[in-house]
Amino acid sequence: MLKSLEQERAKYAWECVNEVKEKSSEVKEKYKSYVKRSVSLILTNGLGNTLAFYGSKFKCKKNLSKDEEAYKLVYEHIDGWFRKRFKIDKDILEWIIYDASSLEVFNVTKEIISLLIWMRRFVEAELEEEGE
Repeated sequence: MLKSLEQERAKYAWECVNEVKEKSSEVKEKYKSYVKRSVSLILTNGLGNTLAFYGSKFKCKKNLSKDEEAYKLVYEHIDGWFRKRFKIDKDILEWIIYDASSLEVFNVTKEIISLLIWMRRFVEAELEEEGE
């Protein structure tokens, strides 16, 4: 069955959030917070700067804290959709830095924001707040 791009985004976002459901409550709480504010960060700072910030929280570290693990999951979920959607076998941040034109970055940014809107819907519905 042929699925629309919106359905594919929703399916991928659902799978990402379900992966996080298996994590500790602290990771779930942090992940939810980071997903919910990702669109604002991207609109304010740009996709590249936002991804660099996320990467700075976990790259080159061996034992990740719950906070760092949540940043890593958000980054990996964004990167995974980028690779799947655009069929590019390169880390999204490296692609932005080395290969992409400004028009390509603009188009990818729109796509990532569309994904994050689905992810935000699902984290709000599926990941419980502490004490709920």
